[in-house]
Amino acid sequence: MAIVESVVELLLQKIADPIIREAIFLHGVGDQVEWLEAEFKRMQCFLEDADAKQEGDRRVKGWVGNVRDVAYDAEDVIDTFLFKVVTLRRTGFVGCIKRYACIFNELIARHQVGSKIERIKSKIRKISESRSTYGIENIGQGAGTSSAGRSHQEWRLTSPLSQETDFVGFEKELEMLVSQLTEGELRRCVVSVVGMGGLGKTTLVKKLYNADTVKKHFHIHAWISVSQEYSARDLLQTITKRCMVLSKEQLKLVEKMDVLELRDKISQYLNDKRYLVVLDDIWKREAWDALKYAFPDVNNGSRVVLTTRIKDVALYADPRSCPHELRFLTNEESWDLFCQKTLILGQDGGCQQDLEKLGREIVEKCHGLPLAIAVVGGLLSGKEPREWENVRKSIRWQFVQGEVQISSILSLSYKDLPYYLKPCFLYLGNFPEDYEFKAKELIRLWAAEGFLKERERLTLEEVGEDYLMQLVHRSMVQLTRRSSSRGIKSCRIHDLLRDLSLSEAKESKFLEVQGDNGNAPPASRARRLAIHLNDPRKLKIKQLSTPHLRSMLIYTQGDTYLQEERRKFLFQGFKLLRVLYTDGVQKSELPKQIGELIHLRYLGCTKTRIKTLPSSIGNLINLQTLFVESSNKIGVPETIGKMHQLRHLQFTLRRGVIGGHPRLDLISNLQTLSRVSAGKWMEGCLGKLTNLRKLKILFETGADVELFYEAIVNLNCLHHLSVLMSVEARDNEDRYLFLSLPNLSHLLKLSKLHLGGKLETLPEFPTNLTKLTLEESWLVEDPMATLEKLKNLRILRLSSDSYIRKEMTCSAQGFPRLESLYLYKLDELEEWRVDEGAMPSLLHLQIYACNQLKKLPEGLQHVTTLKKLELWFMPYEFKARVREDGGEDWYKIRHIPSIDIHDIY
Repeated sequence: MAIVESVVELLLQKIADPIIREAIFLHGVGDQVEWLEAEFKRMQCFLEDADAKQEGDRRVKGWVGNVRDVAYDAEDVIDTFLFKVVTLRRTGFVGCIKRYACIFNELIARHQVGSKIERIKSKIRKISESRSTYGIENIGQGAGTSSAGRSHQEWRLTSPLSQETDFVGFEKELEMLVSQLTEGELRRCVVSVVGMGGLGKTTLVKKLYNADTVKKHFHIHAWISVSQEYSARDLLQTITKRCMVLSKEQLKLVEKMDVLELRDKISQYLNDKRYLVVLDDIWKREAWDALKYAFPDVNNGSRVVLTTRIKDVALYADPRSCPHELRFLTNEESWDLFCQKTLILGQDGGCQQDLEKLGREIVEKCHGLPLAIAVVGGLLSGKEPREWENVRKSIRWQFVQGEVQISSILSLSYKDLPYYLKPCFLYLGNFPEDYEFKAKELIRLWAAEGFLKERERLTLEEVGEDYLMQLVHRSMVQLTRRSSSRGIKSCRIHDLLRDLSLSEAKESKFLEVQGDNGNAPPASRARRLAIHLNDPRKLKIKQLSTPHLRSMLIYTQGDTYLQEERRKFLFQGFKLLRVLYTDGVQKSELPKQIGELIHLRYLGCTKTRIKTLPSSIGNLINLQTLFVESSNKIGVPETIGKMHQLRHLQFTLRRGVIGGHPRLDLISNLQTLSRVSAGKWMEGCLGKLTNLRKLKILFETGADVELFYEAIVNLNCLHHLSVLMSVEARDNEDRYLFLSLPNLSHLLKLSKLHLGGKLETLPEFPTNLTKLTLEESWLVEDPMATLEKLKNLRILRLSSDSYIRKEMTCSAQGFPRLESLYLYKLDELEEWRVDEGAMPSLLHLQIYACNQLKKLPEGLQHVTTLKKLELWFMPYEFKARVREDGGEDWYKIRHIPSIDIHDIY
């Protein structure tokens, strides 16, 4: 339901937009739109309460659906009106006759929008009256009481895992947790187990709680289930009853105590005892705040164990203890658990061949989620192979649509999200299964959709990063890679959670997803459409046409492209689009009709052969992100300077070329300018783009270097800078074009730097640099003497002749935070010395094709933090020295857990 809150809020934001208000009032429909604005603001007062009450009341759910539909109607009317007005004014003021025709058409458009708004006003009045008709007029008079917490509590009492005896896959985790409970610090520690619903947090902690070693170590043991809806007083009473042996009279006294009295009583009782208290399924910081004073810290090794889905809660309870984040089961662990639940293994450890094949296919669909495996295993226990086949075919449907318990446990995580995160989560259903999406691209899509709201001193992108981190901490999104600055680089969503997002999105008319057949058109009011194609030629796009569509994302496989007529229809058939992402759809050019999509905020075209962008693209005055990936050199028209809302201009694979001298300095919001070619356009322009955070620029000659040097002085917001030679420049005299790079220390926010070109000396670097790549620098002085002083540097790549001398030294205490070091094709390097105490944080070392390097450095044996060593394409003699069975350098690396030697000759 919070989706409806988002729909209404987005509509109100649209009406409040100064440009839109000017157009509305200029064309005589301002009073009517103001009436709509006031009514929707009144509706907002009721929606939050309705969110809590609709789950158990179909009347409320129906009323909420009506509000959503009328909000969509209003948005359609406003967007269509604006489209007509802009189109008429763009084409109509040529000649006297056309001028009068334009005025006449504007009058018609005004009359039409007025009539439509009157019909919407009538619907709104009926919706307001229907609250009384349906007997739900008390909505909005107070916060409702959600049944989610109670149903979840009831589920936990009857869950297949609530009395779990089967234990698979977490033996090492259990051993580690036992150690944390019975050894280590004497202070009262909070040990947290974090993960999404169904991962087995409670199962693991119950095994821990009942372990003999743990039982013997603690004097007092108590297990408390918290859940979403709780009463602090009730919880404290439960703790009191679990920790103490009370008479009937004492129990009566306890039931009369308030929160403070209960805290004091528990604290006094536990003060001289070593205790273990488990708080299972805690959701909020406030719950911990309400309980923590009952647990005294007297330095006797007492422990509190939390299970939670929300990492922030764990960190808040004890910032000094690292939460234990549960993983998914491996394939074999999943199969073992499945066998235990279905009892299909015979006494000899085997099972029927047909059942094993079906069972493994079913287990694969559970994707390592213990609760899913346990539920479906219990469902299949004792059934015939025919029934197993039916379950195999329908398991996905059951998890989403049926009454299998996994559906409710996953949906509970969704229902607990604050309203502003719900559309962000549902939007993840756009992506194909197992798709690893880049955090930045997802956040830009959220921004284009209007899901992000600027906060004081934060950009939209920073708000989006916060939203995504909240979803990660709630275990709704899996973090797959971190950036060098410890931010989120990429993520994916578990398939079962993706199914949940699609189910909820379809019900709320938020999103439809279609595959190759394209037979079923989207719901008549679906606002977003994702199309996943194995073959773009199968796209039946005319069947998908709908005037209500605001977002279309197309993902494809293979290298085929749409036919020209289909491409043209795609770019002109959906007039109200805000987001258009096409993957492998068009070949060499975008049709000029793209300029008609005036509402477009995000345009992404990947896996293309585009050579030029049409000049009409300058008509997209609302565009925030333009992202084009092409295997060709891309021409960018001067009209791009008219796109004043542009925040991200990004090209990949080769480069973009900005033609002429467009006024990019007029695009004051520009944050990303990636893979563009240097040129005269930089003069008086680049230095004015003071909001740039990412700049990736390619030089084809040395003629424009001074213009770049002049501009870089003003770009104080840069976080990521790449200054590179083009492929063409590397093969002529301009390969030596960066002889005197200016001082970069004033770029205090710069965290990532990539320099590709000859340097006489290293520039002075900013102190916050976390990632540095040097490529073809041809340095003759050992760069390590300078680079090891960068205290925040985490990733260092020395690539392709970046250093051309025989010796290199890493000094003691140098590189204090370096975690990853890559030495790539340093063809002259023969000896590398590492002093004891150097690189004390190094985790990953990769040496690639350094053909003259004789041996590994002696000091590497003292880098005890090193977890992974990779050696690529090194000489045979080098290989012989690192052999485990008698290699001369083996003692230097035998402490490293992972050593990978690739294609050594």
